[in-house]
Amino acid sequence: MNRGPCLIALAVGVAACAARSTPPAGPAPTRATAAPAAAPTPTTPTMLRYSAGTGHYRFDSQSHVEQEAMGQTTALDLTTAALLTVAVADTAGNLGVVVTIDSLGITAPMGAPAPSELASAKGQTVRLVVSPQGQMISLAPPEGASAAVRQVAQGFREFLPMLPPNSSAAGTTWSDTSSVTTPSQGIAVTVHMARRHTVLGWEDHGGARALHLATTTTYTLTGTGEAQGQTIELAGGGQRTGDAFVTAAGVYVSSTVSDSSLVNANVVSAGMVVPVRSKTRITFMRLP
Repeated sequence: MNRGPCLIALAVGVAACAARSTPPAGPAPTRATAAPAAAPTPTTPTMLRYSAGTGHYRFDSQSHVEQEAMGQTTALDLTTAALLTVAVADTAGNLGVVVTIDSLGITAPMGAPAPSELASAKGQTVRLVVSPQGQMISLAPPEGASAAVRQVAQGFREFLPMLPPNSSAAGTTWSDTSSVTTPSQGIAVTVHMARRHTVLGWEDHGGARALHLATTTTYTLTGTGEAQGQTIELAGGGQRTGDAFVTAAGVYVSSTVSDSSLVNANVVSAGMVVPVRSKTRITFMRLP
């Protein structure tokens, strides 16, 4: 009875010199020498928000998954890579974000989408509405997209990192919570997240002056539904840490997220609980 790929898909389914005066030529009366002018301090906004504009990004996700069933442990590695065009526009006091998939690749030992399915993802768009500080308001996946593409689209839910609601001074902290339910392989999966954000300060990042933001997250996951004719119940949770960089002009530069989770998949009819452990690393990088 091999239900591994199904269970894994369910559990895992769940992105900138000081001037010095030259003394006058010829004799001159003795006088105090003026101190060299100090280098100007780069101006940084006290309150940061995202700006409108278009950019190109690369998204990468690598997951290592281990599941235990009937006394045996199976390890699998899954990867997702995508090139994206992201357009941000002002809309009714918020921001409309359109993520267009330029290319998509998914690799998995079993059950990977067919090449034709991945090719058909090119040009499909994910539409988001977020606050000027990046708070998610809504997400609309591509219409008529395949299950694999819709699942990837859900991963863009937190594409823009959260910006501080008030001061961007180093040491500023704030927290938020969220709860979202999404379909995954026939299972309605609900994730409750509690996040704590910290401003680490302004840094030079890739030649640009950018605000360094760090986020730690804890979450719980539950779900129930049917897959391959079996009733499945999911329960578990995990932890996530992330670092993100946003320029003073409100341009998202990059982010890195590391996630570790344990989800128990209960195959009700078989009276079998399959623990699924996963470690995932996700990166978003703005391209030149």
